[in-house]
Parts: sequence; structure tokens; C-alpha cells
Amino acid sequence: MKRYSQRSGHTAMAELNVTPLLDLAFVLLIIFIITTPLLTSNIPVQLPVGSRNNIQPPDAKSIRTVTIARNGQIYLESRPVELPVLEQELTAFRRDTPDAAVVVHADKSLNVQQLFDVMDVLKRAKINTMDLGNVTP
Repeated sequence: MKRYSQRSGHTAMAELNVTPLLDLAFVLLIIFIITTPLLTSNIPVQLPVGSRNNIQPPDAKSIRTVTIARNGQIYLESRPVELPVLEQELTAFRRDTPDAAVVVHADKSLNVQQLFDVMDVLKRAKINTMDLGNVTP
């Protein structure tokens, strides 16, 4: 009796070569990455037109002006103040005036961080109405 089968030396491989499948998957991924921004940037949308005429402007007594100069100095109504003092005064102003509003005038060459520091003070003082003053052309 022969112990080995009589097959020839050619046997089928039990493994699947996944390299071509991975290549195909990566090519499809690259195609989707490239084409997706092109598809979303050309969507025709008509945005609604808004008007500020419906909004009642706050009373002049309930508005304070905060100015940030080019050198970073902060002024509240033309009086120089530091950030902690500004927060205390605006918190007291908000407590006395429920519809408190603040207009912030910031120099155009100002560091953005200084503007964000003042906006954080307004948030902590719970003043929700704020406007950034600008020059209209």
C-alpha cells in the first residue's frame, strides 16, 4: 500500500492574494477624496435676505462703549481700565440694566487675542448684545 496520494505536485493554494483588492480600495478612496469637494462647492443656493429694520435698537442709556487701542489699552467710555475692572463694571451695569448692550471699537492692527479677551469678559458679565464698531465705506 502506498501512503501518499497519487496526485501530481500541482495543488491549489488555499490563500487569497489581497494586494490587488487593497490597491483597488485605495484608488477608489483617492477618487472619492478628490471629487467630493468639487461636488459640494457648486451647489446653487439662494440665501434669504435679512433686514435689520425689524430689530429695535437698544436705548442709548443701556449702551456702553469699550475701546481697544492699538497699544492694547482698554477703555470703558473713554476711561482706561484693566480687564478685571472692566468685568466688574460691566457686571454691575448688567445687573442695573437688563437690556445692556456694548459696542466694541477695536483698532484694525490689534492682536486678535486681545479682542477675544474683551469678548470673554462680556460673556462672563452676561451681556448678550454686542456690536463691533466699524467704518462704513
